[in-house]
Amino acid sequence: MADNVVSGPPPADSSDGRGEEALVVAGAVLVALDGSSADGPVLDWAADEAARTDAPLRLVTAIDPGVQLTPYEAIASGSPSLAEHLDESAHQLLGAAAERARRRHRDLDIATNVPWGPAAAAIVRLSEGARLVVVGAPARGLLDRILLGSVALPVVAHARCPIAVVPADTAVTTLRRIVVGVDGSEASAHAVELAVSTARASGAAVTCVVGWNLEVQDGVVVTEPGSERWAAVEQRYSARGHHVVDPVVARHPGVDVTVEVRHGTPAKVIAQTAAELDADLVVVGSRGLGGFRGLLLGSVSRRVVEHAGRVVVVVR
Repeated sequence: MADNVVSGPPPADSSDGRGEEALVVAGAVLVALDGSSADGPVLDWAADEAARTDAPLRLVTAIDPGVQLTPYEAIASGSPSLAEHLDESAHQLLGAAAERARRRHRDLDIATNVPWGPAAAAIVRLSEGARLVVVGAPARGLLDRILLGSVALPVVAHARCPIAVVPADTAVTTLRRIVVGVDGSEASAHAVELAVSTARASGAAVTCVVGWNLEVQDGVVVTEPGSERWAAVEQRYSARGHHVVDPVVARHPGVDVTVEVRHGTPAKVIAQTAAELDADLVVVGSRGLGGFRGLLLGSVSRRVVEHAGRVVVVVR
């Protein structure tokens, strides 16, 4: 039997006939789908976000012949071209997704596209100028073991706009509580801005979390809760948090925003606070004060994405 060979991708296409440029729209919500169980929550969450912000919704699924094995059905049916089979399947996937999104929000501006090549690279390329990229992830409890080899991590590290990571078991509901990590960095200031502006539009409350772990006060390692040294450290971190948060709150009056200082590593206290408050959304900066300069994704944001067990938005 002759091998089924993909000699090259078919021409780009979209729901409105404009090709890939239909996706590269300033302010669009770009959704990456792959036919997995995570697609439903990813699409619903992204559609709600696009409707809330009056943004175009762009649906994309990539075809990478290097990793997508030849379907047995294509061989058995005598399909003349594996490329055509893969392209047809991808468009069917996106067509069904577009119908689902329109049932949820009938007035959405939706376009679809099927780029060829590695999925992460295609999504990163299309993220230029987007308002938000939304990607799926395994269900909570599995994410920390699977994410390192998935598409989500390179997209979070390299996308040129904020990225939302939606676990497969997310129940998509109206936002009620948002938790945001604050460390005084520029990225965390952007995270607070996104969190508070989102809360203002959705009616959610925002809890800004500042974590500290190991500190020295007056030449002594601070270990005793309630001591003067402990209080001095917490006061210093509270001031750092308010320095970032207060100007944002002033620009968005009427939003319920609190600042909490907690002892523990930043990633751990962010995840714990989100769990305690049953937060619907966690927002973090891509790289904080402790990261190496030039590092695309800091350890705190990576650990929060892996362990929070809920939707996380990473902000540049």
